[in-house]
Amino acid sequence: MREARHEVVVVGAGPAGGLAARRMAERGHDVLLIEASSEPHRPVACSGIIGREAFDQMALPTESTISTVDRARFISPSGARITYEPREPMAFVVHRPSFDAALAERAVEAGARLIRGCRATGMEKHRGGVTLTVRCDGLDRIQARAVIIASGHRSRLNGPAGLGVPQASTVALGVEYPFDDLDAAEVYFGTGVAPGFFAWAVPAGPGRARLGVLADFDPRGMLTRFLEGAAIRSRMKSGSVADCLCAAKGRTVVQGMVLPSYTDAVLAVGEAAGQVKTTTLGGIYYGLIGAEIATDVLSEGLLRNRIGARHLARYEEAWTSRLGAEIEMGLELQQVAWGMSDPEIEAVFETLSSGLAAAVQRVVRFDWHRPAVKLILRRALKRWNGLAPQGGRA
Repeated sequence: MREARHEVVVVGAGPAGGLAARRMAERGHDVLLIEASSEPHRPVACSGIIGREAFDQMALPTESTISTVDRARFISPSGARITYEPREPMAFVVHRPSFDAALAERAVEAGARLIRGCRATGMEKHRGGVTLTVRCDGLDRIQARAVIIASGHRSRLNGPAGLGVPQASTVALGVEYPFDDLDAAEVYFGTGVAPGFFAWAVPAGPGRARLGVLADFDPRGMLTRFLEGAAIRSRMKSGSVADCLCAAKGRTVVQGMVLPSYTDAVLAVGEAAGQVKTTTLGGIYYGLIGAEIATDVLSEGLLRNRIGARHLARYEEAWTSRLGAEIEMGLELQQVAWGMSDPEIEAVFETLSSGLAAAVQRVVRFDWHRPAVKLILRRALKRWNGLAPQGGRA
């Protein structure tokens, strides 16, 4: 039995895992970062948009940036448009393989060891810490004092660790394709586009765009109708809708907090903990926030030899306090959106166009949507009854 020992093992070299490994190594811990993929890969159906706030607060690698999002354009079922253009760029589009690789490399530079092509297949907890069973060249087992699970919604470790598992999800289906240059990130609404959710067209560098939909059912049919719409089809540079569909890929996205996210010597971060914006289903920034909080709590626990569930509970208390209200609000908003007809969606656009947009712009932030959503729904309720859910917090 080939075995290794490390103080901390981080499972998954995505953004949350890479940041967690770096922060633990910077604090002087012996860290092993393992990743199932042999090479950095781009997650399918990911727009790659990360808000400016994340770059400013976390000093994220900028070399992977391929375009800037200076404005967002929201399109109603009838084609009515509302453009949001802040004074400064609000987000950046990154090349995910480069972005993830840069975060992992920073972890290595800080002292962590990285092994790619190493898949964790099981976990066993004991008084001395945690034993991971793995499939990778040269290793069958890894002994650790503590483990951070950052392997996404498909994590095989949450159950064996005694953590929560995702209870709800939806599907994102998208493609990157030759496209006319976009001057804004475009978001499309309507029952014929993506009932309860939205479709998007995001700049992905000169002459390219990322196109996609969120859907609880028939995502391929939704994407087909979106691509066949005149607003999109007329700007596709080459090939056909069928060619574009052939290149489309999908992924499951966790909906809602996955609790508990801690147990003795084990923490989950990122999508493994449900740290995903439920308004846009973007998970990068919230996962990074989770990783920061997790490493603060775990590092202190290791130094004080207190890594039991009682101490690590501080992690869940902190991250749910920071993110929980936003996540719950997004779920409530989805319930509202699912019951909306196209005329009701148009009414929201009319509400915004009637002078509310300026008020919304004063409270909106790219990664924090609760104040703006509350303002929109409160004003929309004055136009017709039944838009907001009964008893909802929005």
